[in-house]
Amino acid sequence: MLWWVWHWQLDAAMREARRHADARLALYTSSLDGALARFAYLPDLLARQPLIQSALGMDNPAVIRRVNRHLARVAADSEAEAIYLMNRRGLTVAASNHATPGSFIGHRYDYRPYFRAALRGDQGEFFAVGSTTGRPGYFVSAPVISGPREAGDRQPVAGALAVKVSLESLQADWRQAGEKVLVSDANGVVILSSRPDWRFRHFGRLDASAREAIRAQRQFNGAALEPLGERLADGSLLIGGEPAGGAVGDPVGERYFITSSPLSTLGWRMHYLVPVRPLYASARDAVLVAAAGCLALLLLGLWLRERQQRLWLREREARIMREANERLESRVASRTRELESAQAELVQAGKLAALGTMAAGIAHELNQPLAGIRTYAASGARLIERGREATAADNFRRIQALSDRLATLIRQLKLFARKGGAREPVDLAARLDFVLELLDDRLTRQGVRLTVERPEGSGGGVWVAGDEVRVEQLLTNLLRNALDALRDVASPQLTVTLAVDEAQVILTVADNGPGIEAEVLEHLFDPFYTTKAVGDGLGLGLFIAFGIVQDLAGRIRAENRPAGEGGGARFHVELPCARQATQRHSNEEAQT
Repeated sequence: MLWWVWHWQLDAAMREARRHADARLALYTSSLDGALARFAYLPDLLARQPLIQSALGMDNPAVIRRVNRHLARVAADSEAEAIYLMNRRGLTVAASNHATPGSFIGHRYDYRPYFRAALRGDQGEFFAVGSTTGRPGYFVSAPVISGPREAGDRQPVAGALAVKVSLESLQADWRQAGEKVLVSDANGVVILSSRPDWRFRHFGRLDASAREAIRAQRQFNGAALEPLGERLADGSLLIGGEPAGGAVGDPVGERYFITSSPLSTLGWRMHYLVPVRPLYASARDAVLVAAAGCLALLLLGLWLRERQQRLWLREREARIMREANERLESRVASRTRELESAQAELVQAGKLAALGTMAAGIAHELNQPLAGIRTYAASGARLIERGREATAADNFRRIQALSDRLATLIRQLKLFARKGGAREPVDLAARLDFVLELLDDRLTRQGVRLTVERPEGSGGGVWVAGDEVRVEQLLTNLLRNALDALRDVASPQLTVTLAVDEAQVILTVADNGPGIEAEVLEHLFDPFYTTKAVGDGLGLGLFIAFGIVQDLAGRIRAENRPAGEGGGARFHVELPCARQATQRHSNEEAQT
């Protein structure tokens, strides 16, 4: 039913719109024909005047001035935009606009069709954009015959007289009426329109020969002549939407039905465009009214049915409640059994997770000294080959120091279950130098520009409370994390800053890498959380660093650097100074 209402109302609206379009089209067609007919007689009438003919027969400046003044008076009286006289070569010798900056005098128009028609002895007419003024207009011409005219004989043509008529006022009337009216020439190019942006665009297909003729005649002064719109299957015209050729436009556009009428001038056609959207709106409103009536009837029927079913629904609800209670009791018993099984599985999973964490932590702790031993051993072998035994001996001493460190690490693994550990003064600056020396090969390989900022007057060291192994482990994890972030950076920079205030030492590690995403910051210090590729890390480095800082009674946080500072990430570590931390640790032991 609604489909029938839609089509009935749409057909009625379209019939009414077409009747209105036919009436308006007849009115606009007659007004355009009348506007053009006003000037049809004028060129031939002027061309017959002896004064005009004399201007082509002699090169007399006084005669030319008289002709200019005469043409100016005629143009003002007839409301023509311009009247001008051309010789056989198409050169303008006199014009009504001789005193204006856009005077036609001295310009040649032999390429225009209206001049060629006049040169053949016929009356010519043409619509084009003025090549001198750049303003469009309708041109009508007549031949200027030298000597008296005799019936039946073709007299020699001395030149041509042309009248340019501006049709802008007619288009302004169309725009003021608020209607979509346009005129196309024989090639389908829009030459007049109530919408200025529609002018000099074409209907349908403009072939290459037509474009070449337009170019040769300079009809539209180099306009692009793009399509006005796209013809749809129902014959309507889509203007402003995205056409099939792929040009980008308004994705919605506006559809129009076209009513056309031929004109007697140069194969022109006048078109009246009827917007489709209001027609569909009227059909939609009719459908809404019909739908509202149907809905009212449907609601009435549902209300009557609801009264009959109310008692049946009460009985059904009671039955559903009983069945729901039975299903709930069954689900509670089943869920209790599932929870008991899950609890047993969680206990087993907790044991496996603790075992995995312990194994990963041991591997992570032992890997770094082993990497240093490999580096020093390889370097020492090359130094011995080059005969530099003294320098190689220094490398072997460093290998011994790293071996002692491995032994210390193994001893500390026995204390892994205890919170905290030994607290003794440790020179943070010296441990930083040691770690940077271990990472020197990687810094060089990645081309990282390293900057280390120390507090003024720290020649005696920067002392914190802890043990050397944990402090080195903390520094190594933070620096390795920064180097991982700088792996694909074009100009990597790493800045390490040490600062001391009254009660604590502040360590800052900053890089100019890609930074840390907001969702990653929340889980940055969680165990086994990593953004690296599979096999590139276990996600324990920052977790171990967090645990070390907590054991040393300090604080650690991460943030992104502002863009003004070069971007990247920055880690802040606050550790108690050696004196305050040692004193607090002693007080804690005394209390226990």
